[in-house]
Amino acid sequence: MKKSNYQNIKTLDELNEAIHRNKQRTASQGLTVRDSFEQVQGFYTPQHIAWSAFQRFALEHRLYTIAINAVSGLRKLLK
Repeated sequence: MKKSNYQNIKTLDELNEAIHRNKQRTASQGLTVRDSFEQVQGFYTPQHIAWSAFQRFALEHRLYTIAINAVSGLRKLLK
């Protein structure tokens, strides 16, 4: 079993101090979670999801290679 961090609390002052530390730690973790959530929200926008899907589709279907070959062909035709 995990040893409790609070088994050594003997006085009311020690208890209040432990409660205060826990509140600070919880508040700090809440800020970290909020910041992470905001980063995730900013990353997973509809535009970003659509762009990522297009890139994956283009790689799987070799659209980049086709486009490069098409541009090379057009350049040769224009010369």
